[in-house]
Amino acid sequence: MKKIKSIILFVLALWLSQNVIAQGKLTVKVTEIEKVHGRVGLCIYNSKDTYMYSDKAIVCQWADVMDSTVPFTLDSLAHGAYAIVIFQDLNGNKELDTNFMGIPKEPYGFSNNPSTRFGPPSFEGASFKVEGNTEIVIALK
Repeated sequence: MKKIKSIILFVLALWLSQNVIAQGKLTVKVTEIEKVHGRVGLCIYNSKDTYMYSDKAIVCQWADVMDSTVPFTLDSLAHGAYAIVIFQDLNGNKELDTNFMGIPKEPYGFSNNPSTRFGPPSFEGASFKVEGNTEIVIALK
């Protein structure tokens, strides 16, 4: 009987340890907002395979622009690597408008504020780690 209890406790402890995922709070402050109108959209990705596909983002949120900065807070994000893509939707169509060459006509940004001179950054170039409470600032371009 003692052996059965030990096995049950061991299995329960193993199951609990695999199902408890460390989570943190992520605060994102979007800055450099020049036109105080429209909305800012934020999408978070957790892998290079899903990066830049808005329908595959783990989280997408919208916030109205009321000031030159817009805050976003996610209270329970599993610890790990993430990349963020944001843009300011000035005309309300929920899309990043581009010109005929694919260059954005609306303000945009990426986590880590990488150079976008030669196109969007890779997942690795935009990725950052969430461990505990994490705060990042993304400047619109």
